[in-house]
Amino acid sequence: MKLNRQFQDLHTEAKSADWVLKQQLERDICLLYHQLANYSFIMGDLYYGDVFGLPYWEHLEMHGVEPDDRAFIRDGCLVMMLCMASECIDGSGSYVREHVPACLAALDGLSLPGGETQRLIAAVRTALELVERGGPEPPELFAEYTWVHERYVRRYFTDQADDFRTNPYFATGAT
Repeated sequence: MKLNRQFQDLHTEAKSADWVLKQQLERDICLLYHQLANYSFIMGDLYYGDVFGLPYWEHLEMHGVEPDDRAFIRDGCLVMMLCMASECIDGSGSYVREHVPACLAALDGLSLPGGETQRLIAAVRTALELVERGGPEPPELFAEYTWVHERYVRRYFTDQADDFRTNPYFATGAT
C-alpha cells in the first residue's frame, strides 16, 4: 500500500510528503551507516557539503510518511548531525560550524517520545554546543559516540539481516 499511496501522491494536488526528498535522506543515511560500519564509534571524517550536503537539521520531522520511516529519517539525521559535529570537534573539518544555531534551534523544536531518541538528542546537543563554544572534548562524549554507533548504525544492519531471516515475505520456500 505504501507504493500505491506514493504513486497517488504524484498525481494529486495534496501531496502528503516529498517522496524524492525522502529517498535522498534515506540514501544519505544508508551511505552514512555503510561508511560508519568500518568503525566502532561515530567519527566525522566524511565528505560533508559534497556527498552529505542536505540541511539534515531541517528534516528532523518528516510529515506524511509511515511512522517507522519517519523515525528512521529523524534518527538518521540526528546521527548525521552528530558526525558533522564530531568533524569540527576533532579539527578535521568545519562544515556544520556555520549551521550550529540552526541545528540547536531544530533540536529545540523537536517533539518526541522519550527513551533512546532523547539520549541521541542529548549527545547531538552536547557535541553541537562544544562546536559552538570550543574547548576540550569531554570523555563522556566519546562514550556516547560508541553508544550511538551500537544503537543506530550496527542495529540498522542487524535488524535488516534479521528481517531477511524472519519476515515471511522473503521466504524462498527452500529449507
